[in-house]
Amino acid sequence: MLINYLKLNNFRNWETVELSLSDRVLIYGPNALGKTNILESLYALATTRSFRGKDAEIISLNSTTSRIEGNVKKEDKEVNVSISYEQNDLRPNKTFKINDKPKSAIDFVGEFAAIVFSPEDLNLLAGPPEDKRRYMSFTIGQRDREYLFSLLNYKKILRQRNELLKKADLGIIKEEIDIWDKTLAENGELVVEKRKELSEFINKRLESYYLELSGKEKGLTFNYRPSQAGKTLADALKDSRERDIRERITTVGPHRDSWEIEISDGPAYKYVSRGELRTIVLALKLCERDWFLARGSEKPVVLLDDVFSELDEERRRYLVSAFKGSQLVITTTDLDHLDQSLRNGTQLINIENININTQPPILFETDASELLMPSEKIIS
Repeated sequence: MLINYLKLNNFRNWETVELSLSDRVLIYGPNALGKTNILESLYALATTRSFRGKDAEIISLNSTTSRIEGNVKKEDKEVNVSISYEQNDLRPNKTFKINDKPKSAIDFVGEFAAIVFSPEDLNLLAGPPEDKRRYMSFTIGQRDREYLFSLLNYKKILRQRNELLKKADLGIIKEEIDIWDKTLAENGELVVEKRKELSEFINKRLESYYLELSGKEKGLTFNYRPSQAGKTLADALKDSRERDIRERITTVGPHRDSWEIEISDGPAYKYVSRGELRTIVLALKLCERDWFLARGSEKPVVLLDDVFSELDEERRRYLVSAFKGSQLVITTTDLDHLDQSLRNGTQLINIENININTQPPILFETDASELLMPSEKIIS
């Protein structure tokens, strides 16, 4: 599977840019010129969401609309996908299309899968439970529509249950809350079971990938922590009902789940260096790729943002080899630290030679022998 074309309009710093992409792409140049923005747009096409924060920041300054378009080449067909953003008071309205036909967000997700590594991911291990739940949902949801439907239904019912809890005491709402709890538990249990499956899958592979990347054993475990603490969700909701009424909110369920990557001393992020933390996250991304491959024939697109800067030559080669078969789109500040084996067969894009906020964009494609004298090629 290959994203062979990308077009951005009013997407962050890009007024208009069009790129043709090969199966291995390296975008290089100084920071703050838009390298990460290109990865962000590709990830949004896969998941409907940015990996960097709020959608409100996507639309360029002095504009009220934005658009991402891509062409995805699969084994037996090509598919055009697009997301249009229109500004409003709170967050942009988004319109999703596949081959120019409008789709709901849930039907748009999964047309292709993507994995992203960015410096922000180093905060994931120490981050709030909300970010950890989002990570699990983005990973599972790209290959499992049943999970997305159950999660969506769960969230709708959860909102209705919370509204009910704000209105009255147990004697008044008992019959009605019983109905909500039954449906909430049915959808929530499926969400929890699929999160457990992901956790077990990662746990079987995480330490092995860390060893391959670092050459050291760390004794890593991925521990998923459902808030229902060993009970069925139906029993947990029943047991917590009085507290829920007292606090006016649902206190158990997959909306309160979390997870932790641990070593023998406790949470890994408390006891490892920044370099070790980066290696743990990269090992997690390799587990993520295996998860996708186990659930579909199409290989995910792999987006690596500034991943090479803290890896030695051997680890860089291993990482590229480990993701073999997937389209790789990588960003880096310069090429000085890359040996020829990583440059060969790679499409090199100098970010400084893509005209920002102008048309047509200019792309430099080079191979290793042309690094000092790149030849211009206009991509339209």
